[in-house]
Amino acid sequence: MSIDPREYSIQMKLKDISTFIPVMSYKGGVGKTTISTLLSLCLADVGYSVGLLDLDFTNPCVHRMLGIDVKKLMPKEEKGILPVEIENVGVMSIAFFTKDNPTPLRGAELNDVFKELLSITAWGKLDFLILDMPPGLSDVSLDVLKYFKRDLYPLIVSSSSRLAIVPTINLFKLMKELKLSPIGVVINGGIGTMSVYREVTETYLREGLEVIGSIEKDEKLEEVIGSPMELRRTLAYASIKKVCFRALSTTKKVAS
Repeated sequence: MSIDPREYSIQMKLKDISTFIPVMSYKGGVGKTTISTLLSLCLADVGYSVGLLDLDFTNPCVHRMLGIDVKKLMPKEEKGILPVEIENVGVMSIAFFTKDNPTPLRGAELNDVFKELLSITAWGKLDFLILDMPPGLSDVSLDVLKYFKRDLYPLIVSSSSRLAIVPTINLFKLMKELKLSPIGVVINGGIGTMSVYREVTETYLREGLEVIGSIEKDEKLEEVIGSPMELRRTLAYASIKKVCFRALSTTKKVAS
């Protein structure tokens, strides 16, 4: 069986990255991209070198959160493809190459695009690479666990809904089976009542899944998508600061 030459390139491209944080959830639409983006900005704001990789190939949204026009902007080449730097965060997404056109990929095609993107992206030296993951446990998600297992600390995102409880706990159990150490769970409080929020939180705690933060409902958030400066002024950004410093504590880094 022939060895894919990209395998070696991937390892070389990732070797100078200290810590990987995949932001994961049991389903789509719970706020992974928002949390991935705000966490990246927060870590950069306290002085760390940060990369943000959008791995949701069917619906990449990181560039929209940060106001990047992928139809006008293209990453530069220098011993690979350099991430686009926005607000001190290096950003890479398939959207730079598809120009926001549909990408009906599946199976082996997803795996091929995943390897290609990793093998060409020259991240350089980073303290953190934040991974905005596709929903659930897709082939790409499982590949991430393979290539990023060194210094990998998943962050699980849940909605404040009873429907989120069982699948989120199952995702947590899978992390434990793979001998991974999740940072914890962040609850997006945009839906559900306060009593349901308490029920969700207490159930996670009983199962050993620590809730390390919640995102307050913030009507202003939708209005400022595309403006990193305005994103920093939202309640959501204020909420993510606690998660940011918990990530630093869990990964044994000290804020500068």
